[in-house]
Amino acid sequence: MPLTLKIKYFNTFILREEPTVTTATVLNATVDGDGLPAASSTVVITASNSDIVDGMTVHGPGINEKVTCTISGTTLTLSEAQKIEKGVTLVFSNPTPYPVNATTGLPTEFPANKEWHIEESRIKGGFNEKTVDFGAKAYLVDKKYNRNHRKNAMIYSGIYNSRTGVNDTNQFSIGENITKAVDSIYGSIQKLYAEDTNLLIFQENKVNNALIDKDAIFTAEGGGLSTTAKVVIGQITPYLGEFGIGKNPESFAVYGFRKYFVDKDRAAVLRLSRDGITEISSYGMKSFFRKHLQLVGDDVFKTSGRIFGMYDLHAKSYVLNLNLTRKVEQNKQTFIKETTAVAASSSGAKEINIKSTNNNIVVGMLVESNSLKNNKASVTAVNNRVITVSTNITIIENETIRFTPQQEFLNSVIKNSTNFKTLAFDDKVNGWTSFLTYNPNFGGSVASNFYTWNGANLYKHYSNDNRNTFYGEFQPSTVTVVSNQNPSLVKHYKTINYEGSNNWKAIEFKSPAEDNISYKAYPIPGNITGRYLSPNDGIKFAGFVPLEKKYYANVKINDTTSVTGISALTTTGVKGFFAETILEHQPVNNDKTTNKKKHAELFSVGFNYEQSLY
Repeated sequence: MPLTLKIKYFNTFILREEPTVTTATVLNATVDGDGLPAASSTVVITASNSDIVDGMTVHGPGINEKVTCTISGTTLTLSEAQKIEKGVTLVFSNPTPYPVNATTGLPTEFPANKEWHIEESRIKGGFNEKTVDFGAKAYLVDKKYNRNHRKNAMIYSGIYNSRTGVNDTNQFSIGENITKAVDSIYGSIQKLYAEDTNLLIFQENKVNNALIDKDAIFTAEGGGLSTTAKVVIGQITPYLGEFGIGKNPESFAVYGFRKYFVDKDRAAVLRLSRDGITEISSYGMKSFFRKHLQLVGDDVFKTSGRIFGMYDLHAKSYVLNLNLTRKVEQNKQTFIKETTAVAASSSGAKEINIKSTNNNIVVGMLVESNSLKNNKASVTAVNNRVITVSTNITIIENETIRFTPQQEFLNSVIKNSTNFKTLAFDDKVNGWTSFLTYNPNFGGSVASNFYTWNGANLYKHYSNDNRNTFYGEFQPSTVTVVSNQNPSLVKHYKTINYEGSNNWKAIEFKSPAEDNISYKAYPIPGNITGRYLSPNDGIKFAGFVPLEKKYYANVKINDTTSVTGISALTTTGVKGFFAETILEHQPVNNDKTTNKKKHAELFSVGFNYEQSLY
């Protein structure tokens, strides 16, 4: 019903609606390829809110002025597409405080579900009293005030002083010069690292050095001097070289004054030190990184797009882990462990079809599954995804089949394949010293101890008694040696020797003869596990023999029928310009029992050869 007011004198009265204000939290957000908020007109909130009605004005981070919404359940539709982040709180209010008709724009009657109040312009309501007014506007309203993502700029807040209790870390005044930008042509800022009184700024394609709490002035001759100034970030100076950290800031690691990082787009692993930026990937590993960094994915939000860098204080080395989009060959070895495969179809015969090729399945393994009841079967042949076993077995489609080796070390070489590569760089030798068999999800050093994460589990290295065992899995040590003395001389390799621990064995010895053809020798077993039979012709091998604290073995050529010129020739030694040998250590006691606590040492490897006469 109408409301009548009696007044004693002329005055100004304003009828206002009590504004309805409510809030909601954003559940999901639309992001672009870099993980930053993308413009969208649809927003999902955490829970429905009956106070939110169609036509309300939306306020909050990422919201422009005069944006209204409609609601259906927990889904909001905005009048304009906005960039809104997940988890922010949005405020909803009536678009106008005045009760007007939407069609005519004239005042309306008082709705029963609204609260209203009357404002009087005179203070105290007295006759000829001062009126309420805004007065002179000594400020400027930024109608486009909104969150802005500047990928090449930095911003800093007010100070925090624990002694005086001043805490202005939540204040970012736009009236002060609190931003500092680098050249946007070199991409976004990916990593910041504070060092003493300098700040290192890693962009995608550039590395910069900025002064902290000081600035640079220049003399008439062009020389630079540093001076204290009331600035947080001073002069920015780029390092020489068109290198950056790409989009892999997780590759950054630091030890002392040396910083290590990876520029994937340039296939380079880099070291930043007092002498500037050095490309350490060129120290004998240029082709390796050119090949494998191309296999790292471009999506940094997936594991296959990550390049983890960490520093091992125990071994004083930079450890680099590459996560690849496909499997690559790791190392040749004779060690075999239990593996699994999934059946592609049901079967009741001797052949099992598996869904994907598994190079770890070899002849002689025992076959186990939940559907097999006291039915022992072993692998007799492997042909890609078809596994042939010794007896008819019943396998159900999609069933997981376990293949268990009857012995850990075989007489034949197997090729492992993994979707990662982990390797270490040592500054003392200025080179890459070793490939590693573990695949960490990140890591670092604390108090001279090296830790890595395997999923959600933290693992401390150099703490377990078993050697070469990471995350509970053992892998043997292998060393590849190339003999290339007198490279123009055709040599006849007769013997091989080494200094080190016992029971090293040569699992492969070859020398290139022609294109894609090599002279190969029989494998040479260790001095403890030696004397095994060749599966082809029953030849016995004595293996390495200890003599005067060295281990010696003869080199006997194997399968010469495919090599032109020496077909069906039986001889000792291998012919070639150079020889490539893979040594593997099998940790056993003198009674041939496995002892994984036994350490392995290899000091030197030598070859005895003479000039070839044929």
